This record gives sequence, C-alpha cells and structure tokens, in this order.
Amino acid sequence: MSEQPRSFESTAAVSSIFERIKPLQDQLAGLTHILEPMQQLALLAGVFQPLKEFEGQIEELAKVLEPMHNFRNQLRTVLQQFSPLQDLNSQLDQLAVAFGESLRQLTEALEPAATLQDRLADLVSAFEPAKILHQEFSALADSFDGKSQRLAQ
Repeated sequence: MSEQPRSFESTAAVSSIFERIKPLQDQLAGLTHILEPMQQLALLAGVFQPLKEFEGQIEELAKVLEPMHNFRNQLRTVLQQFSPLQDLNSQLDQLAVAFGESLRQLTEALEPAATLQDRLADLVSAFEPAKILHQEFSALADSFDGKSQRLAQ
C-alpha cells in the first residue's frame, strides 16, 4: 500500500502559518474598545484652553496684588504698635490663604491629567513599532498581491 500524495491546499497552508499569531491579532482587535474612551479623553482635553486663559488672568491678578503682599509684610512690622490694624492683617492673611488653597485644589485637580500625559507619552513610545509594522506588513501584502496578479495573467 503506497501512500497517495495529498494535494497541496494553499489556503490551509497559509492559515497554518498565520495560526500562531491569531492570539496576537485578537489582542490587537481589543484596541477598538479603547478608542471610545480615548475619544472622551480628547473631548476632555478641551478644558485646558480655558484653564490656560484663567491662569493668565490669575498671573495678572498676582502682579496687581504684589503691592498688597508687600504692604502686608510691612504691616506685620508695626502691628505691635498699632493693634487696631490686626483685623486688617487677619483679613489680608485670609485672602492670601483662600487664594493659595484654591490654587492648590486646582493643582490637585490637574494632577491626574499630568499623570495621564506621562502615561500617554509612554504609550506613544510603546506603540511606535505598530506604525512601522503596519507599513511593513502592508508593503508585504502589496508585494504578494502584485505577484498573485502576475501569476494569474
């Protein structure tokens, strides 16, 4: 009994070659689920322009209030001599503390965005091979398509 040669099945052969990367393709397909939250992040990034404008306004306000800060420092030197000014000093302190606290809260609110930017930069670097591999596999696909078209003629 001699074995009869089996016919070559090109589709099955190619499938078996690419079978080992099927789990990787499945993982890459999961990226589509990530695109929705990324679109939400892109919309969220719209808060930065108004915050930048606000930062400029606060910076200008800080310049305007600089003489008050100097006055407050000078006032402290004479408080023992002019105790009725203690209330004014307390109010100036409260104003400065309130501004500082509000700016700290804003800074804390921005912390996750700053952390996200760092992580995104890491992701950009980690995904850089994807662009190169996409181009290389696309070129290989084109070369096979071209060869198959020539063979068909």
